[in-house]
Amino acid sequence: MQEVVFTSILDPEMKIRVAAEMIRVLKPAGSIIWLDFRYNNLKNKHVKGIDKNEIETLFPNCEVFLKTVILAPPIARIVVPISWTIASIMNKFSFLRTHYLGIIRPKSNE
Repeated sequence: MQEVVFTSILDPEMKIRVAAEMIRVLKPAGSIIWLDFRYNNLKNKHVKGIDKNEIETLFPNCEVFLKTVILAPPIARIVVPISWTIASIMNKFSFLRTHYLGIIRPKSNE
């Protein structure tokens, strides 16, 4: 499992090495559970969002299944105390969800 790691690695070569090591140590028929930011954090220059294309590039020869999750925390902090219903409606809009949750697994050689 990797949770909010790749957005903290700013060196592209290091990202490649970390992804390769994750695949190397994966058990046969194993999968990686992925959770990380889609967008840059404007208040933290040490965090850089990672998009689906970059994830797929980091894990060649893998199947990558991603779903957007988590209503943007600055929005959620304001809206949730007022109305869970409004927050739920807002969460239906993909562009307001800040993270990818997914599964990455090597393609079978069959």
